[in-house]
Amino acid sequence: MKRAIVLSGGGSKGAYQMGVWKALKKMNLNYDIVTGTSVGALNGALMVQGNYFKGVSLWRQLSFKLLFDKENSDSFKDALNIKDIYKIYAKNIVLSGGLKPEQLENTMHKVINEEKIRNSKIDYGMVTVKVPKYEPLCLTKKDIPKGELIDYLMASATCFPAFQVKKIGDDNFIDGGYYDNMPINLAIDMGASEVIAVDLNVVEIKQPPKKDIKITYIVPNNKLGSFLIFDSKIAKQNIRYGYNDTLKAFGKLEGKKYSFKKGQLENNYYKNKERFIKLAKDLSEFNDKNLLDKIIDNQNLKKICSGNDLQVSKIFNKQVEYLGKVFDLNDSLIYSVNKFNNKLLDRLYQIASLDLKLIEKKIKENEIKDLLHTKIIIKYIYDKINDNDLDKKNVRNLLTIAKFFPKDFLAALYLSSIKYSLFNI
Repeated sequence: MKRAIVLSGGGSKGAYQMGVWKALKKMNLNYDIVTGTSVGALNGALMVQGNYFKGVSLWRQLSFKLLFDKENSDSFKDALNIKDIYKIYAKNIVLSGGLKPEQLENTMHKVINEEKIRNSKIDYGMVTVKVPKYEPLCLTKKDIPKGELIDYLMASATCFPAFQVKKIGDDNFIDGGYYDNMPINLAIDMGASEVIAVDLNVVEIKQPPKKDIKITYIVPNNKLGSFLIFDSKIAKQNIRYGYNDTLKAFGKLEGKKYSFKKGQLENNYYKNKERFIKLAKDLSEFNDKNLLDKIIDNQNLKKICSGNDLQVSKIFNKQVEYLGKVFDLNDSLIYSVNKFNNKLLDRLYQIASLDLKLIEKKIKENEIKDLLHTKIIIKYIYDKINDNDLDKKNVRNLLTIAKFFPKDFLAALYLSSIKYSLFNI
């Protein structure tokens, strides 16, 4: 059996693949073949070479200065926002057929050891496209003329039209993503019977696998930023995302946007489900049937009240991800669920008390849709659920809010459940 790592293109998003590599090393997952397109070809060469620390150090220093000459890198430094950055790219496309990443090529000459790659037991392949006929070239290290490996790496990574075409001899080349941004078929042709494919989620052409083999896809659960923004802070975060997502793909971590130690979400559910279900039942029994029937489909109270673990756990765990996003928790860290829940409640308690009379007036007038920020809505519902004087009138107000803000109602229900286990109430 031969295992291949297949790395897609994706410009600056390629930092993510360094995190994948780190996770593969942690799991002691070996591989026999690496194929890549564009930035995946560059990262793949480093993987075959075996220089993880050199590669990750390079990505942690990522900047426009690492790619372009001083004049062009300085122009990016003066850009105020992403719109200005794209204007610089557009200007260079019109005036000179794109930017020339000469500094990146100089860096590749410093970090890539062609002899080491050729002598490695790990086979290597990459994709580029010859223009003007758009002729695809799927090359293994044996196919690339000696002394020209870096030239072909740069050809594969020539993100045309943002970058100028790469000239090798009398031929011009552009990014391999114009033919196959995920070269699984090249890996199959090289003898792969199993593939770990890292997809950076960019809009490029991908050839469907020609053979039915085991493929484990590793895909970002978080936003990696624009593929043409080269920034070390974003790169460092993307490395962490790649690490987390790879461990999730192999069942070592769990979660989606947020990452938790294995088994934590299940433990969290079973620890808090009774209170979660009880709160839902108390609220639904407190209210008259007519109003409840109007909103039941929106806020899932009926499913919670059913006590069906499959349905309830799905709703319960969905609140974990939603609340992490609402309260701006760092989504690149690995959490224990207790620490995560504590952070949620800390952020909740930092929200100031509200003018309840104003809110209730707006509820009666059905004018609450654009009244408040999501955090404030959640805090208001949370306070009401935990009000010792909660009566039928207040429950009606709560369920009216649920009609307009079903996600926030369930989030407040979750927070009201976990506080009891965290504080032993």
